[in-house]
Amino acid sequence: MRSLVQNAQLYPQRAALVAEDGTLTYSALVRRVAAAAGEMQRCGVLDGDITAIALRRGTPQIITALAAMWIGAPFAIVDVDEAPERRRAQIRASLATWLVVEGEANAAYAAEGVPTLRISTVEDTGPGPELASPDVDDAAYIVFTSGTTGAPKSVAVPHRALNNYSQFLSSVLDQVRSVGAPLSCASVTSFATDLGHTAIFPALVSGDTVHLVDKPTMMDPLAFGSYMRAHSVDVLKSTASHISVHLDHGARDVLPRKLMIFGGEPLSWDLVDQVAQDGTCEVLNHYGPSETTIGVLTYAVDPRREEHRSSAHVPLGKPIDGVSVEVVGEDLRAVRPGETGELLVWGECVALGYLGSRDATRARFVPLPSWLGSSTAGARPAIAYRTGDTVRRLASGDIEFLGRNDRQVKIHGQRIELGEVEAALRRCPDVRNAVVVHDNGTGLSAYVIPADPASPPDTKSLRSHLREELPVSAIPRVFTVLEHIPLTLSGKLDATRLALASDRVSSAIPIRRGVN
Repeated sequence: MRSLVQNAQLYPQRAALVAEDGTLTYSALVRRVAAAAGEMQRCGVLDGDITAIALRRGTPQIITALAAMWIGAPFAIVDVDEAPERRRAQIRASLATWLVVEGEANAAYAAEGVPTLRISTVEDTGPGPELASPDVDDAAYIVFTSGTTGAPKSVAVPHRALNNYSQFLSSVLDQVRSVGAPLSCASVTSFATDLGHTAIFPALVSGDTVHLVDKPTMMDPLAFGSYMRAHSVDVLKSTASHISVHLDHGARDVLPRKLMIFGGEPLSWDLVDQVAQDGTCEVLNHYGPSETTIGVLTYAVDPRREEHRSSAHVPLGKPIDGVSVEVVGEDLRAVRPGETGELLVWGECVALGYLGSRDATRARFVPLPSWLGSSTAGARPAIAYRTGDTVRRLASGDIEFLGRNDRQVKIHGQRIELGEVEAALRRCPDVRNAVVVHDNGTGLSAYVIPADPASPPDTKSLRSHLREELPVSAIPRVFTVLEHIPLTLSGKLDATRLALASDRVSSAIPIRRGVN
């Protein structure tokens, strides 16, 4: 926050935020943030109060989040585009003390029992409250990730982790900027996701301009390309699938002028070659779970370099400053170079854990093994995060992603817990049991056992039910109704027989498919 205030003094008339609802200079942004912070304080919001924010994408959402940080209140962005039950689950998981809403939306959240506020973000008069000085280990924000029980988990990210990441990416931006000139950075991902923070905080810390591109524009190849060209956007972070679809439509203008950052999904060499052919920007592959704050590994991609081309995907790279990683086995001992293992991450990046879920926190946030270093980091115990990602270390020292060792997958940059989708399907009145699998080519496929074999559910009803509970990216593309779920002798899912069942249409077993 102090960097933002300093930038308002250095560049008062420079554009800070550009959105569909208007443009704000750094001076205007800080005045409005300070005014909103004062209003929140007068409403009773205290230092440390978790403040959930259920506002549409735009400048009011950003102003409110920054206002909460101004007074030392961690914010949690609730994605208003999600299904109603999903939004309510996020509010419950956030353990919020307050909920900021717009208009009459408070009625939709009344059942959660969280006091609602409507904060003005258009006032910029009067002095704001004193800027808070939170401890580096205090929570800066809460972000949601997928949970095995069907409910979202809330990751509490401390100021030290956000500061470490922002400083790292600011240094990356400095490498591509012209001397003395601000960069134009596009934000195309929901601020409710970890991925969406990339274009916001580092850019504002660096004094650059953030473009909040609305969803309809971002999803339309021609409209998005036109926006990127009209606003001379220099930097963009997005998923490989988003950019690939647009380039396949011939929309070369979707590429930024200087730096394309990929994250949230594996990046193929084919897409790297396509970007090199269609654009002039540098390419950075970026990796990091929400629990380790946005990004911890980076790989500067040179399409002319033959190294690592034998791999299907571009390496994840090496750790950023303030971060350490190791490839370990189940005993948390290092595996030999080139062998596969789980990626263990520690350093300034590690989150505080999952709110209200001590067991889940203990399972993933573990004491740093003594052979890796000191058991303390300053005054706090040194904690490492078990990512659940299967990787290997290449001869160059770069980390290569091979897959998950649990049942989480990433689709369009969003982490999806397959068990969560299965739990939602089992809550369908017409479903007795369900299994969901991920195929890199087609997305999610669901196999359901009907409650009444004589009257199996149809695709339309299943999708309608899931839309009430899950994000769009978690809704399977294919549904197959089976008589039973095939199992191995050990009682585990028999993936081979399951795949065969999906391809076999028998008159004795009703199998229906629906492709989105």
